[in-house]
Amino acid sequence: MKFSIGDPVYIKSNDEEGKIIEFISNDMAKVKTHDGASYHVYLSDLEHPYLRWFLDKNKKQKKTTNHIDQIFSEKNFKRQRQLPVGVYLVFFPIYVVEGMEERIDKVKIYFYNETENEYIAFYDCLLKNENLFTLETKIFPNQDFYIHDLKFEEIASSPHFKFRFIDCFNNQLDFDNIVTIKPKKLFEYIDNIKFDNKAFFHVLLFDKIIPKPKKEVIVSQLMPKEVENNEKNHFTFKDALTKTKYEVDLHIEKLYVNYKYLSPSEMLDIQLKEFQNALELAIATHQKSIVFIHGIGKGSLKTEIHARLNQTKWVYKYVNEYNNKYGYGATEVFFRY
Repeated sequence: MKFSIGDPVYIKSNDEEGKIIEFISNDMAKVKTHDGASYHVYLSDLEHPYLRWFLDKNKKQKKTTNHIDQIFSEKNFKRQRQLPVGVYLVFFPIYVVEGMEERIDKVKIYFYNETENEYIAFYDCLLKNENLFTLETKIFPNQDFYIHDLKFEEIASSPHFKFRFIDCFNNQLDFDNIVTIKPKKLFEYIDNIKFDNKAFFHVLLFDKIIPKPKKEVIVSQLMPKEVENNEKNHFTFKDALTKTKYEVDLHIEKLYVNYKYLSPSEMLDIQLKEFQNALELAIATHQKSIVFIHGIGKGSLKTEIHARLNQTKWVYKYVNEYNNKYGYGATEVFFRY
C-alpha cells in the first residue's frame, strides 16, 4: 500500500487516525494523530481510512471538521510523553535492503524534550577534530526536534555530541556536556532495539538542570607561607599604568585576526600569554581585582587559568559563579598585597 506525506491514515494497532508528516525510512513513517500526538509507525501498521469513513459517516464528520479554535501553533503543541522526564538525544537507525541482507545506511538524530521547560539549545557534532554539524535553536516543552542525519560509518567512528542547554526563563539553569558513543555501546544499543522491536535508542542528556555551585578558592590557603616570586615584571610602573585593564576578554577572535588557521594548542598559547600579561600588569599596579572572560567551551582555558592562579603570589582568591553579564564564562580575581 502506497502512502504520501499529508495522507490521512488509520493506525491499526491502536485504533487511531492521523496524518503522515514524515517518512523515517522505507518501511516507517511519522504520523501525527488528531489529538496532537506523534508516533513512528511501521507502514505495515497503516491503512487508508476512506472505507471506514464511508461505513461510518458520523465518524467521518467528526474527524474531518476543524474549527479555528482547534488549530494550535507549533510553539504550543505538546505531544504525549514517550520517555521519562528529561532531555534526550534520540537515534533512529534507517535500514536499507541489499539482496537478502538488511543493513543500517544512516541514523536520524533528534532532541526529545520530555520536560515542561523551554530551552535554548547549542549543538555540535564532532568527528576527528572536524565539525560535522552545528545548530542553535529553541526547544519547546514536550516536543521532539529533528537535528540531522549521520552516515552509519560516521556514528560508528565514535563522534562527540557536544551540547549546551539554557533555560529560556532562568539563565542560571545552564548545562553543558559532551556525549560519546563508542562502537561497542552503539552495537549494543542496536541489538537491544532489534530484540525489543523498537524504532530508536536514546541517551539521557539530563533530567533536571540545577544552578552550578559558586566556585571560590582562597589561594593564600593553598600556597606555602613563604613563596618565591620568580616571575619577571616586563613593564615599568609608568608603562603598566597606561596598559592596565580591569576586564580581559580571552576569546581567541578578540586576540588574533586569523585564528581560524591556528591549531587548538596555538590558540591556547595565545590566550594564556594574554592572561599572564594582564595578570602581571594588575599586580604591578596593585589593582584590587580583575575579571578574565574565558568562556565556557571545553573548559581547557579556565582550568589552566585556575591552575596558574593557584601558584601566583598576591592572589588572595578567585571566584567563578553565574553573572548576568558573563554567565559562567568568567573568573574574577582578588588581590591582597
